[in-house]
Amino acid sequence: MFFLRFPVYRFEQTKSIAITKDPDAAFFKKLDGFQPCEISELKVGTHIFAVYGDNFFSSAVYTIEFLCGEAFYSEKEELRDVEAKILAKRTELSKFESEYREVLAQFTEMTKRYAQEVEEIDELLRKRNTIHASYTAVPLISRNPSSSKLRSSFRGSAAEEDEAREKKPRDGWRKKKWFKPHLKVSKRKPC
Repeated sequence: MFFLRFPVYRFEQTKSIAITKDPDAAFFKKLDGFQPCEISELKVGTHIFAVYGDNFFSSAVYTIEFLCGEAFYSEKEELRDVEAKILAKRTELSKFESEYREVLAQFTEMTKRYAQEVEEIDELLRKRNTIHASYTAVPLISRNPSSSKLRSSFRGSAAEEDEAREKKPRDGWRKKKWFKPHLKVSKRKPC
């Protein structure tokens, strides 16, 4: 207890179940237990101090020490300054909490959107790769719809190629890459 002729505050930390589950709430409610003491000054006269203790099972022994605050002038001023800063910080913290919650909601929304965008892009690239792979797996001549006669004549050879591929080991067989066609260019004729 401090009786220093100016308002003095006590700080009681409360731990509720809701606060322990949410660390953000614990931070913003941290200074709520900072409350002013009821008495800031002792006037001249007789005062009675009662000490409560459970002395039913064993005797309770307390030592009460009184010190005069006049000898601690610089400490009193420091205490006054620090407690004023804590009060200002408590007010500032309540304003900051609303800003923080708003920005946190925006951040959460943006991270969800980011995850959706990544998923959509990955899916589109997967589809693109599947389409590219389809070009390398089937001969181009069999895909041409206008040459039905050619397609029917090559069906037999395509089946034979598939059988030959199954007989060969997978390691030795390579797919042709459709994006690197081998073109013969005559140097005599200009393009």
